[in-house]
Amino acid sequence: MTSPPAQQEYVFDPVWEKETERLRTNEAIWDPGTLERLAALGVGPGWHCLEIGAGSGSVARWLADRVGPAGRVLATDLQTERLASLSSLPQVDAVRHDLREEDLPEAAFDLVHSRMVLQHLPDRAAAVARMVRALRPGGVLFLEDTDSSTLFRSAVSEDFLQDVRAAGYGLMRESGHDPRGGHVDHQLMLAAGLEVTAEGRAVMVRGGSDQARHYMLWLEFMRPRIVGAGLLDDARIDAALAEMADPAHHWLSQVLISTVGRKGGAEPGR
Repeated sequence: MTSPPAQQEYVFDPVWEKETERLRTNEAIWDPGTLERLAALGVGPGWHCLEIGAGSGSVARWLADRVGPAGRVLATDLQTERLASLSSLPQVDAVRHDLREEDLPEAAFDLVHSRMVLQHLPDRAAAVARMVRALRPGGVLFLEDTDSSTLFRSAVSEDFLQDVRAAGYGLMRESGHDPRGGHVDHQLMLAAGLEVTAEGRAVMVRGGSDQARHYMLWLEFMRPRIVGAGLLDDARIDAALAEMADPAHHWLSQVLISTVGRKGGAEPGR
């Protein structure tokens, strides 16, 4: 077995040729639940919202519709090219921002939301502190990160794609990804003094669907590292991709833990 590759700053390459598709298929899995929870938080006209790690902009676009012309949405990412479609919305600003190093406007937002970002960062406590400072009194911090232990659980067998999960997520961990990230969010928000609630949700994925395509893209991206580390060979990865493409197969996603923390003070939007 060869030595694993050197540690990286972030698992995924934002300029990978299939990264836009990967982000959009990720939205296909998680957007319905995220938007349902944002609506339950009462996001509405006049709110000022911050979307960190906006990806392809689906959540930022929904927020813009909810806050209306009297509200504001700041959408940030390390790569803003995919957010170009938001330029037609006057209440939205899309800017490059690195949460690892750069501060945010203080006491400026009724809502700060981030999905599948924090669990990739090296100093999560500092990132949470920045987000908390960005909240207005009464504002809401809504973080979503995963627990990967349920991924690929299936009625087929206890072993369905578990070698693939172990290989891929083991290498991701070496690149800084935390496989229990949602649990860390919860602890950090409690430590920050917020009033915190949390819940987890998982999605049953059908092979061959847009949701399944997301996991296929994940494996395609991880393939050179997995093979290079001697964890699985190309034949096994080809077989796993065929299993993911088969509509006869169904499997469980990760658990996405949604953690909501409220800062003391007035109600958001006021």
